[in-house]
Amino acid sequence: MRLIRFNPVSNAVKVEPDSFDDLYLLAIILSKGDMAEAHSYRRFKASEKDVGEQKEITVKISIEKVEIDKAAGRLRLIGTIREGRPAEFITLGSHHTINVAPGDIIDMFKDEWKEYILRRLREAQKESRKPRLGVIVLDDEKALVSYIKGYGIDIVTELYSHLSKRMKEKDYAKQRIQYFSDVIKSIENMSVDMIIIAGPGFTKDDLKKHISDNNIEIKKRLFYAPASDAERSGIREVMRSSAVGDLLENEHVKKEFEYLNTFLAGLRAGKASYGAESVAKVLTESRPSAVLVNDSVINDSEVRKVLDMADRMNVKIEIFNSDDDAGMQLKGFKGIAAV
Repeated sequence: MRLIRFNPVSNAVKVEPDSFDDLYLLAIILSKGDMAEAHSYRRFKASEKDVGEQKEITVKISIEKVEIDKAAGRLRLIGTIREGRPAEFITLGSHHTINVAPGDIIDMFKDEWKEYILRRLREAQKESRKPRLGVIVLDDEKALVSYIKGYGIDIVTELYSHLSKRMKEKDYAKQRIQYFSDVIKSIENMSVDMIIIAGPGFTKDDLKKHISDNNIEIKKRLFYAPASDAERSGIREVMRSSAVGDLLENEHVKKEFEYLNTFLAGLRAGKASYGAESVAKVLTESRPSAVLVNDSVINDSEVRKVLDMADRMNVKIEIFNSDDDAGMQLKGFKGIAAV
């Protein structure tokens, strides 16, 4: 999340979400009666018989409903138009939907911005700067070491092999081992648990074999993937691949099951609760370590009150994908639980 500006006079907060998690956060923050302004599109008809065409507009709406569209990967803000431009394409009071995707800029307006909400936005901005994943693309000439952060690719170093086909076989083999040692040192120094190693040809496979044959212990989870080159474009290719998408999704699902198992163990021990009413009671009497909630219920009015209370207390809120197995199990506990 990029927190661009907070204007206390107009009570406007301008943000740029950079991940689907950020959209979930905005879905929790925004509620009926708030206002939002962003670039959008609206079909304009010159006459009744005209089929119309899509026109780009800037529109400000009074929010009536907030939805998460998981299939399209966007946030849907549904409401009535209060302001907009160009004026000829705007009908005040008519219904309109603003679709917000990662990378879109949106202005949000509330009668009052609670400090705990602003704090959550600031925390989300800090989170976006933290590395989420390491990616190393390499070939026989060089290796690019990078972090994947909320705002994109951050290349931290470039390693050169200094290999030449004119070198003697013995010197070539020795230099290649040194090259692999430099890459391994970078792996060990990266501040992430999971690193994807990719590249064209057999260099990544040879590195994997070198690590295995020499029993080199690396306290990271290493995954290997193909890439067309050892450049920034290769990193982008890796991040767009379905294999990496599945890997990251599996990591998220694994995290959900860890929370769910903690909840189930707590339930057996009498140290967990579920359902909006019970979780609200827990929050008034103590401070749970986390509140688990399905994305399918975050816009329910009673659930929103509970999340609002948890947020004020700075209790961690974990949003589950209701289509995953863990989310389906949580559904059996009314979609919300406290650990």
